[in-house]
Amino acid sequence: MNKKRNQKNLKAEQWVPSFLNDREVALLQKQIRVNSLLIDYFIEIIDLLANKERCPKDANTLLRFRKRLEIAIAESDTFRKVLWKHIQLVEQSMPQDSLDATSFLVDRIKSRKFALIAQAAMK
Repeated sequence: MNKKRNQKNLKAEQWVPSFLNDREVALLQKQIRVNSLLIDYFIEIIDLLANKERCPKDANTLLRFRKRLEIAIAESDTFRKVLWKHIQLVEQSMPQDSLDATSFLVDRIKSRKFALIAQAAMK
């Protein structure tokens, strides 16, 4: 299973320009998830302070949380833009025939045929 995954990654790496590696993509995705949780947390706190506790809108605590929320949103947007640019580069650099449905099905049939031949040879 790992060999197949590594072969697919090697093929993808041949098509992809050296923009981001797999580790960097995973790191960005993780950071986006963390920022999303942080954003939700700050929204809950601001809602609690402003709407339920009737904290004045110019209170220092509320302003501090709003500033942190703005930073987290901007950072998350930046990460998303980087990942989007990476995905576009990957799609542009991939050969178009690999995206064709017919060639995909033919490749699947051929690989299944070879798997059956190998399985019959093992018996």
